[in-house]
Amino acid sequence: MTSSSSSPRLNGARLAQGVAGLIVGGGLGYLVGRLLKQGDIDLSGLTWSDSVAALIAVMLFVVGLILIAATFHRGLAARVMDPASDRPARPAQITFYRQQAIVLALAGVMMAAPVAARLAWQPLSSELAGAAMAAIVALFLVQTVLNLSVWIRADEMIRQTVAEAGAICFWVLQGALFLWAAAEKLELVPALSAWDMMTILMGFYLVISSVISVRRGLA
Repeated sequence: MTSSSSSPRLNGARLAQGVAGLIVGGGLGYLVGRLLKQGDIDLSGLTWSDSVAALIAVMLFVVGLILIAATFHRGLAARVMDPASDRPARPAQITFYRQQAIVLALAGVMMAAPVAARLAWQPLSSELAGAAMAAIVALFLVQTVLNLSVWIRADEMIRQTVAEAGAICFWVLQGALFLWAAAEKLELVPALSAWDMMTILMGFYLVISSVISVRRGLA
């Protein structure tokens, strides 16, 4: 396969991903905008970490939906996951890709759920909070099972990418957390909540894993 023949297919796959992202993202943006205009959502109580978590959640959910939709066409699934591919995805690959997509979509739902629950029900009763937490735990268990399945079926390059991203995040964030905790104890910086730290962790991990994936030719 020559570079001249693979380049149009590569560009076409990336264009298709971009168009799909615009369609899904635009639809979600329109829906949220309508709710805000009607006054059904009050964002005054959102913290910076709530806003960032919601943005990350939407990104994960949209990407997950796009990938799930792509798995229903073998040729499109192969090009979305590997733009240089010239063969349709095999049934086993379709299952693997679909599991990855569901993992991403579930991550988005779980990140959005606590923020969405507090926005939807004000004030949030203990019963509703308990029900929301039970649903999050159930989704977390499902996602864990799918994550383990993806890890077992992944090739060595994907495993190395995940391991490298995890190692970088651990060492960098461990040092950053220690320095911030020390400064916080000395009352030099404001306190961070567990939600703040989770949001920072997720954002940093997504950036690092994306950079590594691009460097390894996986994205």
